[in-house]
Amino acid sequence: MTLDERCARALTWHGAAMNCAQSVLGAFSDVVGLSDQQISGIAGGFGGGIKYGGLCGAVSAAVMVLGMKYPHTLENGLAGKERISALTREFQRRFQERCGCLNCADLLTWAGVADGSPEKTAFCDTLIVSAVKLLDEMLKELEKE
Repeated sequence: MTLDERCARALTWHGAAMNCAQSVLGAFSDVVGLSDQQISGIAGGFGGGIKYGGLCGAVSAAVMVLGMKYPHTLENGLAGKERISALTREFQRRFQERCGCLNCADLLTWAGVADGSPEKTAFCDTLIVSAVKLLDEMLKELEKE
């Protein structure tokens, strides 16, 4: 899937009232090998910063994708744990650098948008696309290693 197709798929999900986490995870369904129903279920509770304004759902979903692609397993032990930890920190660093912070409530406050407003939807679209682009970039870099 091309980057443009991923971004379009993510925005389609978000436009269908899916949350930011579902939208980002849905854009990488081919990478994680999950059905739309599985994606909806897994990421359903992660929108709105896990429903309390915490970690942005777009970031949560990107970490899910990284974890599924580069998992920490019983077999790879500490090395696997260290790798996914480093990948998680790197994604968070890139997202924070691009978007200003990681916390949903802080992002929305900074943008001055109210929950449920059209401005919030448009702002979240921007965050979703940013997460998709950053994750796509990271995955391509990792494939070259």
